[in-house]
Amino acid sequence: MGHLLEYAVRGLPVGCVFALLALGLVLTYKTSGVFNLAFSAQAYASAAVFFVLRKEHEWPLIPAAVVAIAVVGPLIGIALERGLFRHLRTSSPLAKLVTGLGLLIAIPEIVKLAFGFGDKPQYNPPPLWPTRRTDDFLWPKGSRIVLDAGQITTIASTIIVCVALWLLFNRSALGLRMRAVVESPRLVALQGVDPDRVARASWVLSSMLAGLAGVLIAPLFAALVDQDFITLLVAALACCVFGNLNNLPKTVLGGLLLGILQQELTGFLPSN
Repeated sequence: MGHLLEYAVRGLPVGCVFALLALGLVLTYKTSGVFNLAFSAQAYASAAVFFVLRKEHEWPLIPAAVVAIAVVGPLIGIALERGLFRHLRTSSPLAKLVTGLGLLIAIPEIVKLAFGFGDKPQYNPPPLWPTRRTDDFLWPKGSRIVLDAGQITTIASTIIVCVALWLLFNRSALGLRMRAVVESPRLVALQGVDPDRVARASWVLSSMLAGLAGVLIAPLFAALVDQDFITLLVAALACCVFGNLNNLPKTVLGGLLLGILQQELTGFLPSN
């Protein structure tokens, strides 16, 4: 029983990562009608910017995080919405899906070309925490079940995002307009609301979420490799299906359950 609980706690940060990715996908779908498969590529782009600023240019943590998450993420989202998906609003789901798949492949290659990564993996991605040492902040102290500072940062970030999204969709006029634009852009326009502006706001929010997810995800791996983000996208898709592509609480629950199940299977199944 002790090992069962230990593996479950270890799975929480992983589940939070799955949940953040899935939340970004569902948020874009709920507010713009686009199932953005390029979301993981956007996450990789923000993670790459954070890596370059922190490791190569030695920026302080907070400015690097702000640029990667709150500047680069939204700029990519606005570029995608203004340049592509705005013109695909009335297109078939297949056209939107093919566009997303193309961006999923193209964006990481553009990022690697821009930063000169080439095919070489970038080792030891920096965490969204001042240190990588796991003995600086362990909880609970003296217990076999421990979470380091980076893992607790991931859990805390997920909680904050969930609360903020709930308030957005249930307590704000912007959230109501976002949902209305998906149902009927023309009706929203007749009410004096600019549907293009609302769609742009939803892309900014989801892209910031992509940036946050990318910066949090990168330290889970030994190196910053774009294929790892595509693998995580598959897990996020399963969480989206669990949440029926529109239920944010169920999507988060699906991510947590998937992360816990993964750690349980890793701990109990034989390695050979």
